[in-house]
Amino acid sequence: MSDFSAIFEKHSAVMLIIEPKTGNILQANSAAQHFYGFAEKKLESLAIQDINLLSVEQVASERALAKSEDRNYFIFRHKTSNGDIKTVSSHSIPITYNNKAVLFSIIQDVTSEREYQQALWHYQSNLENLVDKQVNEIDKTKKNLIQLLVIGLLLLSTLSLFLLFMLKRKNEAEAQRSLIAQIVEQSPVSIQTADLDGIITYVNKEFVKSSGFQATEVIGQKTNILKSGFHQSPLYENLWATITSGKHWVGEFYNQRKNGDNFWEKANVYPLKDAKNRITSYVGIKEDITQIKQDEKQLRLASTVFKTATEAVMVTDIDNNIVAVNQAFILITGYEEKEVLGKNPTLLSSGHHDTEFYQRMAADLESLGQWQGEICNRRKNGEVFYEWLSVTALRDEFGQLESYVSLFSDITKRKKAEDKIYRQANYDSLTGLANRNLFVDRFEHTLELAQRDNNRVAIFFIDLDGFKNVNDTFGHAKGDMLLKLTTERIKESVRKADTVSRLSGDEFAIILSGDNDVFSFEKIASQILDKIAKPFHLIEIEAYVTASIGISIFPDDGSTYEELLSKADSAMYKAKEKGKKNVQFFTKEMDIKAQQRRHLEVELRKVIVNKELILHYQPIHQVSSNKVVSAEALVRWLHPIKGLVPPADFIALAEDIGFITEIGDWVLEEACKQAKCWQSQFDLAPKISVNISSVQFQRQDFISKLETILAKTQLAPDSLILEMTESLLIQEDDQTLIQLSAIRAMGIELSIDDFGTGYSSLSYLKRFPISILKIDRAFIKDITFNAEDEALACAILSMAKSLGLKVVAEGVEDLAQCQLLTKHQCDYIQGYFFSRPLEEHAFIAYLNDNI
Repeated sequence: MSDFSAIFEKHSAVMLIIEPKTGNILQANSAAQHFYGFAEKKLESLAIQDINLLSVEQVASERALAKSEDRNYFIFRHKTSNGDIKTVSSHSIPITYNNKAVLFSIIQDVTSEREYQQALWHYQSNLENLVDKQVNEIDKTKKNLIQLLVIGLLLLSTLSLFLLFMLKRKNEAEAQRSLIAQIVEQSPVSIQTADLDGIITYVNKEFVKSSGFQATEVIGQKTNILKSGFHQSPLYENLWATITSGKHWVGEFYNQRKNGDNFWEKANVYPLKDAKNRITSYVGIKEDITQIKQDEKQLRLASTVFKTATEAVMVTDIDNNIVAVNQAFILITGYEEKEVLGKNPTLLSSGHHDTEFYQRMAADLESLGQWQGEICNRRKNGEVFYEWLSVTALRDEFGQLESYVSLFSDITKRKKAEDKIYRQANYDSLTGLANRNLFVDRFEHTLELAQRDNNRVAIFFIDLDGFKNVNDTFGHAKGDMLLKLTTERIKESVRKADTVSRLSGDEFAIILSGDNDVFSFEKIASQILDKIAKPFHLIEIEAYVTASIGISIFPDDGSTYEELLSKADSAMYKAKEKGKKNVQFFTKEMDIKAQQRRHLEVELRKVIVNKELILHYQPIHQVSSNKVVSAEALVRWLHPIKGLVPPADFIALAEDIGFITEIGDWVLEEACKQAKCWQSQFDLAPKISVNISSVQFQRQDFISKLETILAKTQLAPDSLILEMTESLLIQEDDQTLIQLSAIRAMGIELSIDDFGTGYSSLSYLKRFPISILKIDRAFIKDITFNAEDEALACAILSMAKSLGLKVVAEGVEDLAQCQLLTKHQCDYIQGYFFSRPLEEHAFIAYLNDNI
């Protein structure tokens, strides 16, 4: 909230932050202190009731009136320190400030406006009374003249004196009318009059100033001359129907000035009537509220993160009463906001936990200031659900408890999946593996995810070669023991997320998903073959078997369980035909790819020794200066025969074969060496940004390796930026925090690459010492014509700004994208709009023109 605090303090508008329940003024900006004449401490020791002269009943009446007139502000009477009484317009909205639900109020002095309006109607009323009185007196005069004619010449002198008196009264009335005209002309609000056909007959100076039109340009024109096209016709139809029926209309217009700029106006439109109550014309009194609208928009943006967080948020006061919840809370619990405000969180209790559980939670909050763990609660509809809950006790600068903030996510599906594992009906009684029924269920679920994420799914069909001989020779007991040991060896070769099943006898099947790289399937199959081929120690005997594996892949080979399992079975028989202990893909093309991959693996292990790796550099421009401030180092494989091999073709392979660490170390050292070279060539040399893989980062000697490279290249740590993916951070383990803190302490900046494409939990941004976010190109590609992409990018920028983080937008390819990101105050831009990744000499030439 640091940016909000700065805006709050420096803004010229009078702003107050108020505690909703007590009305206490928690914070006032400089404009408020000047307006009320109180020192900061004095003003922040008052309650709003101390300066508001309206009684509780009058405040309630004003709120009801505002609601009936459909306006979002209230008119109050406030007292200043010197005793002056001010008429003010108060705009208040609820926000979360310093993790506390408060009212944010913008106070506007409308004393002059109200006095002018009252004077205007007062003088108009006096003028109408004067006219009526004059008419009556003229009628009386006529009667007197008849009487005077009868009386004769004796009263002629008296009549002359009376006429002189009437002339004086007329002059006074004209002077009064002139005064009212001056007030209208000099009014700080826009005033215009129109005849019964809606033709403008008069505009004051403020109308000319706010609209940009001269009086001569609008008088004689229709009143819709300021229409912007924003409003639909029913608004104007309602306005016309209201004033032609003799009533007062109040509303807001989004109008357009003469120069094309749009602006908001609050309008009061009245019919003017003559002495016989007939409408003679109309008057419109309007006030520019564009700034108020913009302030309201800023407040909405400030609360966007709270409202749109995917994790449920619940805030309670020191008495543990709920004071605020977000939309995710409503979706997870089923309770609406109004149903829980003021209530104790125990309304969610399922009765699953005993008193001791909550006592331990309270003790941790008291001693550590936080608690986290798994808890079982109940939704509004009675359904029990599991959540992972984190509770933090918030304290003020004096250590006094202010409130509790709870964040939780629904983990019911995961719990149900864990419970399902223990249902023995779905598992093989001998090996503990999934049986055919569960295998089918898991496959259908995996298939849904693969279709959604555009991933491949592989089915392995495994048959043991020589098992029948073991079973027949040594008996079924030894055969069962071998099957159990085989199960363990298979499970060692796959991930926990993969499904291993025993279909029947010595036939096994595996579902592998979430990986588009067909070569990884072949690698896993080879590992399984090697493990199964090792001797089996069956107590007093030693047995040997091998395995044949057939592989079919979705969607290449089919889209149903039966089809894919049948094709994997066929591929398995092809493997047996090739001599057993073999792997066979269903399609020939995939076999060819697997062979190519094995050849590529051999070549990849030699790239560093053969000096076939090179670096390209993509410039990153600062938006405010348009200069290059850093560059991302991107590795390329310059194959002696194939030429440049794209990173997508060898980085994943390097990770699979465990060679990514060697490549990562080479890239880091070469990049640092190049950055140091730039510093000798340029006074304002760019920083270097290097991607770090999870495997490389999690290595225990990574910090010492980093220190060695910096010492060897003589590059200052503050010239280096390390980029890592979200997957490394969402684990949130203590070792990761220690490692990142050590890197940051060295002076190296840390950046999150491709932010928003993975599981973006907001908690790690607060916990880890991150300084830069990189918005993934997936959000940038359609940002100029996709409102959702623009909103997501804007939300990321707003959140980063609130957290004090810098933002780099990747994949910017055209001017429109660049301008839109500049509008939303993005810090840095990277992409083809400026430059593709460049080799060393081309990048230096680029720096000569852009640094």
